[in-house]
Formats: sequence, C-alpha cells, structure tokens
Amino acid sequence: LLLGLFFIAVGASIDFNLIAADPLLITQLVIALILLKFLVLFVTGKFFRMSLDNNLLFAFALAQGGEFAFVLFSFAVQNQVIPPAVANPLIAVVAVSMALTPLLMLINEKLIQPRFGTTEKAARAADEIDEQSKVIIAGFGRVGSTVGRFLQANGVQATYLDIDPDNVDLLRKMGLKVFYGDASRHDLLHAAGAGEAELLIVAVDDPVKTLAIVETARKHYPNLKIMARSVGWTDSYDLLDAGIGDVYRETLDSALRMAADALHRLGFRRHQAMRAVKTFRRHDERYLRELAAMRHDSKALIRGARQRIEDLEKLMQEESENVGKHKDLGWDATTLIEEYGKMQSDS
Repeated sequence: LLLGLFFIAVGASIDFNLIAADPLLITQLVIALILLKFLVLFVTGKFFRMSLDNNLLFAFALAQGGEFAFVLFSFAVQNQVIPPAVANPLIAVVAVSMALTPLLMLINEKLIQPRFGTTEKAARAADEIDEQSKVIIAGFGRVGSTVGRFLQANGVQATYLDIDPDNVDLLRKMGLKVFYGDASRHDLLHAAGAGEAELLIVAVDDPVKTLAIVETARKHYPNLKIMARSVGWTDSYDLLDAGIGDVYRETLDSALRMAADALHRLGFRRHQAMRAVKTFRRHDERYLRELAAMRHDSKALIRGARQRIEDLEKLMQEESENVGKHKDLGWDATTLIEEYGKMQSDS
C-alpha cells in the first residue's frame, strides 16, 4: 500500500507540461540515460563473465532510471542542492525511461537476442556423432581448426565438436566433418568416444565454457588427457586450479615468435633469438604456475608478479652475458643459407 502511494505521489509530481513544452530535450536526455546505463551494465556483466544472453537481458532490464532517483531529487531540492528548474526535467526523464521498460524488453527479445544472442542457436538439437577417434577437439574455430588440420596432415584423425551452428554449417560446406553440440555435456562426450579416446583438446574461445568442458571431462573420464586453450593469465589460473597441466595461452606463441623476429632484425643471429625465446618461455611457464597459487591474495599476487618480472630480466641478462663470453657466433641453418646465397651471387 505504501509503495503504491509512493508511486502515486511520484506520478503526481511529474510535470507533463514540461515534457510537452520541450519534448526534444527530454527525448535526448532519456536516450542518453538509457545508453549510458546500458553500457555500464553490459561492461559490468562482461567483467563478471555473464553469458551473452544473460548480459543482454541484465543490461536491457536495468537500463532505465530507478525510483530511488525521485527520492534523491526531492531530497536535493529540499536541501537546495539543485533548483527545481533542474530537478523537474530530471524527474520527467527518469519517469519516461521507466515507462519504456516494456519496450526495451521487447526490443531485446524480438530484435537483439535472435541476431546477437545464443538462445536461438542453442535450440538446435545436437548432431548424432557417428564416428570416434583417439583425439577429440572441442571448438573448431581459429585455434581448433589449425590444430585439427595439422593433426590430419600428419595422419592423426580427430572428432571435431563445435557449438556454433553457423560455423559448423560453413565448415561442412568446405568438406570438413564437424559435429554440432555442446562438449560440456556428458552424453555428447560419451557419443564422441571420450571413454576410449586418448586426448581431449579444448580449443573454444569462451573461458567459462572451457572450464565447464574440463570439469565434465575430468569428472566422467579421469584417465582422459586434456589440453586446454586459455585466453589470458586469469583463465590459465582457473585451468591450473582445475587440475589441467597442459594450458596454452593463445597469444603467447605468436608474441614470442614476433619477439624472436624482432631480435633477428636488430642483429641477433637466428639461433640466439630462438634460444632467448626458449629461455623466456621456460621461466614464464614456471612463473605462471607459481603465481596461480597466489591468485586469491591480490597483494601477494602483485608482489609476486613484480618480483618475477625483475627475476626474468636478470636471468635473460645473465644468459646474454654468458653467451657473449663464450663467443656464441655459430650459424644457424637459416643464416647459413642466406650467407651462402650472398656468396654465390657475389661470385
């Protein structure tokens, strides 16, 4: 009853003449309010790793102003923080935005979710898997497809699973036999032959889905070896906590390859650059596992990360100095070929 009286009082305080007098200003403020709140809510949802469907619903449902704004504006006017000339348009903006809530929900349900969400895609039934291999690859996108093609080129057959129906249909048109389905489901992994398979490669790009697949596989197939892709350090920590020893950060190899090429272009011999990369990788992988144990203590994690950055720089510097002392000037195969070609052209 009191809540009803509150909204009646709020409705009575709205200056509809003000809305009619300057509809353009009110419309612009309403749009600005909804867009700003939507962006803040959507980013917040991404930070807490909400699924796309839930994140869109979360942002659209709360993008309008709230009733607490009426209390704040009334309090601000009574205490002469803002004049009524400012408060009245703001009250009207909040009220109009609240009235648009049903429209926002319809826009999300009818326009946004079918195009950008995953609800419609998930409604498709999983394929019947009619083949089993000793290797299962979950996720056949940028990473999974490269791994799969490499294995196939070396005579290793794998069973491919992907949860994106559009990607599955496209790959089938290209002649690849990819099965649609959610690899975090026990029945689907069983149908793919996880009970007899030797290796599960998790190459999906969603950290939450990766963990779900890993947990399902470890629960039902404890003897199945698992290799998992991670997006960054935080996801790597989660996978290490889940008991996965073979964790592959998706950007590490390309970054180190670029770093090695940079050293080579700056005058380092190819084998020196590659040895520096191997040293860096070895220590970086060790530090990753050490820092994973500190992840729940933010202060210890920051201290540990800073200390390991300093340690790594010292180790790399020491190795560089040792290489110089031993006059490491041997040619690697690539440099040898390049130099031999120059000699041939000169002669």
